[in-house]
Amino acid sequence: MAKIDIVIPCYNYGRFLERCVRSVLDQKICDLRILIIDDASTDDSLTVARRIAANDARISVVAHEQNKGHIATYNEGLLDWASSDYSLLLSADDVLTPGALDRAVAVLDAQPNVGLLYGHAVY
Repeated sequence: MAKIDIVIPCYNYGRFLERCVRSVLDQKICDLRILIIDDASTDDSLTVARRIAANDARISVVAHEQNKGHIATYNEGLLDWASSDYSLLLSADDVLTPGALDRAVAVLDAQPNVGLLYGHAVY
């Protein structure tokens, strides 16, 4: 089974963060790690992130003292931290549908020439 690293950047989205992370943890794939990067939020995002991480060893939190913006934050997670077979950048206000990671891994494992995979948004 493939390993997956999931990077969740968060800026003032504390109200969405728990649902986002729960949607990842509810996936059938258990060999995953989650990095929540709080980009100097002014709401309770960091408190929420730390509370979530305290309950699951697969979750780590990085807190920026100054806002670094999207690209620097994405690069920190995807280029500096992620090291698994696959990685996913997931916005803190998004949720994964049930089975999303299983389907993605099945496609990527079956088609090694595929470098990027995405799903359609469900509203």
